[in-house]
Amino acid sequence: MAQLILDPTPLRLFDDPEQFEDHNNILSINGQEIKQHRANAIAVSPDGRRMVTGSWNMWSTVDALAISRDGQLIASGDAQGTLIAWDLNIGESLTQAIKAHSSGIPSLDFSPNGSMLATGSEDGTTKLWCTKTWELLGSPITFHKTNVIRCIRFSPSGELLAIATHSNIQIYNPGTRECVANFKGHTAINGSYNNSLAWMPDSTRLFSAGGATDPTIREWDTSAWKQVGDPWKGHFKDIRAISLNSNGALLASASDDNRVRLWRVSDRRTIVVFKHPSEVQCVTFSADDTRILSGDQGKIIFEWPVSKDASSEDRPENVAKVGSEDDTKEQAMRPAQAYSDFKVLAINSDVRNACIAGDLHSAEKRLDREINADADNYTSYANRAFVMARRSYWDRALHDAIKSVRIQPSFAGHIANGISLCGKRQVRAATTAFDLASAFTNGDLKTTHFLFLIKTIALFNVGEHEEAMLRVGELAASPNVDTLACHVVEAYLRIQLGEKALDNNRNNEAVDHFTVAVNASAFFYKLAIHSTYEEFVILFGWDLKSLWLSANQHQCRALFLAGRIRAAVESYQSTMDKSDDDTKAHLSAWFAGLQ
Repeated sequence: MAQLILDPTPLRLFDDPEQFEDHNNILSINGQEIKQHRANAIAVSPDGRRMVTGSWNMWSTVDALAISRDGQLIASGDAQGTLIAWDLNIGESLTQAIKAHSSGIPSLDFSPNGSMLATGSEDGTTKLWCTKTWELLGSPITFHKTNVIRCIRFSPSGELLAIATHSNIQIYNPGTRECVANFKGHTAINGSYNNSLAWMPDSTRLFSAGGATDPTIREWDTSAWKQVGDPWKGHFKDIRAISLNSNGALLASASDDNRVRLWRVSDRRTIVVFKHPSEVQCVTFSADDTRILSGDQGKIIFEWPVSKDASSEDRPENVAKVGSEDDTKEQAMRPAQAYSDFKVLAINSDVRNACIAGDLHSAEKRLDREINADADNYTSYANRAFVMARRSYWDRALHDAIKSVRIQPSFAGHIANGISLCGKRQVRAATTAFDLASAFTNGDLKTTHFLFLIKTIALFNVGEHEEAMLRVGELAASPNVDTLACHVVEAYLRIQLGEKALDNNRNNEAVDHFTVAVNASAFFYKLAIHSTYEEFVILFGWDLKSLWLSANQHQCRALFLAGRIRAAVESYQSTMDKSDDDTKAHLSAWFAGLQ
């Protein structure tokens, strides 16, 4: 059965570029590492023989590259608005540098027949150029100057030109300059940018990638320009670029979270996650679709393998294809039903109930009696370590965890050891302990995924916030997991990040975190997650009964503090609409005090 592959080894890294001479030696052919620069753009010739990369240095920046479909021409655009055309075969410029725009050119694209080149600029214009004379064709497509263009892409037939900007996605007929569609795209989600675009080979779908407040991929039906299904979630930060393979079965995405994700388009799942050492700026497939090429801020182009069966679906029979929002939520609930009676920790009912109620003193006393009755009761030592960790008595917790493992190595003992070591800020030793716990899962996916989440939470609690959030996203994107548990953990951790941001007066950042928590909690606000996932309550003292309400109240308050009053009122009204009468009375009084 297919599983999510995390951090595979790259096939090779490229360095020592043979460079072109213009743009201050920052465009390279047969692209290798660009000394002292980051890789901003990457393109591959149709015959697969050449790779072209663009980068920056203190004098200039190549932000955009494109290769014509016949493999004869390269076009490059830089941060000063300069356009240069190149002969790919000999690596020489065909034109003098053209001052095409008054600001930078972050995107350009050849028409399918190669007769036109479109350039999109930060000056708010898109221009079309004749590739025979390199003269401007007609009037520019003009936007407001503040509406910076991020990406432009011709449809495979050349009949349409898609333009992604800070505030919307617009579709034009390049011949008539008529705008045939205009929609907000990712901007509708907390003002996120629309960063990148990719067309399906048959033009029936357009894919878009969002910025920091909506780091998702969205799919648009080009017959009605409506979104299809739910957004594809997995990235944690801005998605800088997306690319489809030649048959439209696979999509690669590059993000500031240092990851390249390979998605299967048919079911919108991540099937491989490739990890870079720094923020990833660009990504594309090789000409034969067997490799992915990606460049980051750390100067290096990575080459990654694409398995032959990557586009083959491996879905259990009882899991439907992703469709409507209700379908997605129903799928999220199915694993939770399977987990509803799943208790991974062997804790007797008295101790379990005391931990859930927060009566840690009673739980400790009961475990003391068990240990006094049997000094070799390794399970009771592990459970007492959990209680000591809840009380932040880290030395005592570690003592009991070590004692448990010495008597009899076990799943619970190693988990207790890992949590205790995290509490003492010994992260490397804690990671080893959690890895040892994996040897006691007996290959059971439920137990393995539970361990993954426990390790994630423990790392988060010692300040490994970004790594923890990435882990949650990676697990949620894996097939055959309890996605609802991932949503619960994501919501709880995001609330904590939002509270930290509020404490430091970073109100808009807090809004972003709380909004993610609200979106995650939408999957479980009618479910009894406090009983389904009571292991999180026992180990970490989480209040899951009020998690949905807490996420929504935090979002509303943060919006007020950020001065976004209208959005705060809308948040409050949305929460009221979904609440029962008792909750509404509580919310009404709370909101009155907030104002």
